[in-house]
Amino acid sequence: MKKSRLIILFILGAFFGWFILQIGHEWNALQQPLIQKWRLNFDGLISSIKNVIHAEDLWLGSKKYERFDTVYSVLESSYYNIDKLNTWKMLSSALKAYVNAIDDPYTIYMDSEQNSWFQEELKGSSDFEGIGAVISKKDYYIQIDEIIKWSPAFNAWLRMLDRVVMINSWFTKSIDANEAVSQIRWPKWTKVKLTIERISKDGKKDILEKEITRDKLVIPSVNGKIIDWANKKSIWYINISIIGEETENLLKKTLNDFKSQQIQWIIIDLRWNWGGLLPVAVQISSHFIPKGKLVVSTKYTTFEDEKLLSEWYTDYQNLPMVVLVDGLTASAWEIIALALREDIGAQLVGTQTFGKWSIQTIDEFSDGASLKYTVGKRYTPNWENIDITWAAPDVLIDFDSSKYLSGAIDNQLEKAKQVLDGMIKK
Repeated sequence: MKKSRLIILFILGAFFGWFILQIGHEWNALQQPLIQKWRLNFDGLISSIKNVIHAEDLWLGSKKYERFDTVYSVLESSYYNIDKLNTWKMLSSALKAYVNAIDDPYTIYMDSEQNSWFQEELKGSSDFEGIGAVISKKDYYIQIDEIIKWSPAFNAWLRMLDRVVMINSWFTKSIDANEAVSQIRWPKWTKVKLTIERISKDGKKDILEKEITRDKLVIPSVNGKIIDWANKKSIWYINISIIGEETENLLKKTLNDFKSQQIQWIIIDLRWNWGGLLPVAVQISSHFIPKGKLVVSTKYTTFEDEKLLSEWYTDYQNLPMVVLVDGLTASAWEIIALALREDIGAQLVGTQTFGKWSIQTIDEFSDGASLKYTVGKRYTPNWENIDITWAAPDVLIDFDSSKYLSGAIDNQLEKAKQVLDGMIKK
């Protein structure tokens, strides 16, 4: 039966891909003759499938296609407002719902506009006006998939996987992701009110209202500075906010800028970060982990398993290091944090991490849309998988938001300095 399901999914994928190509090639000429042509081609596709699929798979597969075809036929022939039948939009919505039914928050179908924004965010720097959040459409809500550090969304304490149920006075159940983007992303200094449904790990549901002022964001993915501590030791503080295509070059530049400084200890801030590119996470780790040491291993269903090793770009592994983490440190960020702890003895300070150790990849379609989907799991150098569970820090300390908002005091960063001081004295 498992084989049957795989064949059925393959058929569905083939059909949807074929259908997208048909619409893409002939959309501008979409008139009644084209509709008839599509129906003939559809019947031909089904007939071809029937010739190569086993009987039990054929029955289930044809029934699924039959319902799709029946609904389309009924609407085409009997729906009153025929002008509202936008086949392309309907298909895109159907694909999103189809993928969402898997119930994996990290597996989503993105139309061309969503995918364009997502790809820009992955480059590792941002220059746009809005609130700094990547969204997707789920069941009755808009889901926040990514938060840009230091953006208006970040400063309003929005979180990944938050559910946006209202934008201003409009319920999001009746709108798609593109409409949501058009309402959220406006020019700087304008405001938007979001009603958020937040589900905690213990299942508790909270309803929050956030009024956010949009802004123009130009956010580099790496920031570095020298911090002086009480004993006059120099701390190299590196804040990484995006693990994207440009991050490695920006980190290399930051390291070179401070190369002449007499650095004696390092704090790497990985808090409030979400996804990122796996190869770039390994590159970042390679600046601090000796060559040949395991950074992360991966296991897949359809690809070969991998062991990703440090390339050892620069020699910083002998310096005491603290890594700041929190409940939003996830995915590629957790790879870096745990590799630094297990390979070179870095101390993790903050709160437990998010616990996302599944792997996603992206397939792009010719029209600019894409499918982001889970293909495997990751394991730490000690062969632990923390997917869904999370990793505990070595030094647990909650972030004091009241101190931060009133006096810009980052109590977790202050604790990291103390931990480094203790590591030096040892």
